[in-house]
Amino acid sequence: MRMNADIPSSHIVICQEVKKYYGNFCALNDISLEFKRGTVTCVVGPSGSGKSTFLRTLNALEPIDAGEIFIDGIRLEHNAASARAIRKDVGMVFQNFNLFPHLSVRTNVTLAPVSALGLGRKEANSRAEQLLARVGLADQIDKYPGQLSGGQQQRVAIARALAMEPALMLFDEPTSALDPEMVSEVLVVMKELAESGMSMIVVTHEMGFAREVSDRVIMMNDGQVVVDLPPKEFFKPANDARQSAFLSKVL
Repeated sequence: MRMNADIPSSHIVICQEVKKYYGNFCALNDISLEFKRGTVTCVVGPSGSGKSTFLRTLNALEPIDAGEIFIDGIRLEHNAASARAIRKDVGMVFQNFNLFPHLSVRTNVTLAPVSALGLGRKEANSRAEQLLARVGLADQIDKYPGQLSGGQQQRVAIARALAMEPALMLFDEPTSALDPEMVSEVLVVMKELAESGMSMIVVTHEMGFAREVSDRVIMMNDGQVVVDLPPKEFFKPANDARQSAFLSKVL
């Protein structure tokens, strides 16, 4: 790990010519992007376009084959020490919640701050109670994931990620596994996070959220960034044929 003095402090993420291969398949092809602190970016595009792979590289879940990634001024190196350091700064919420089913909601939220940050149990419990209240689940703290709805489980997952007090939150299609009536309760929490100034990168098919909440919409196709625009511009009639085809299917 090393700090880079050339990285502007206003930027939370910088990717330079990032490539990722699976065998001979190029999943990410020369991705060069910068993300400013306090902004919300939605990453959209057809299935298989590289969106989730890109997000996973930012949390050291997928090693890259070329290029560089800087998170909060730190160069991401693909070793265990670098991954641990990055994950203290980066929270991630997955499609399928990834909660520990044998642990209570309280323990799911307190586990990482205690084990990874060395937080005392009393302080970790207090933080968990505050965060679960923030996502509307204060009364569910001693239940188990299996006793909760999908929307409730995803809100616990958000609270768990926030418990590490990250500088950046990543969301990988956080509503795709939910029944339609549960989607809005998760989006409300995400919108509140955005309004609080949290830096967020969100892979999503929720075009209403992208239009209303994001500062920027990036569209990927075949492992490349093909459109990068403010939402007001992105949702206008498009000159790019791939963008037009995508929007015609999702709007």
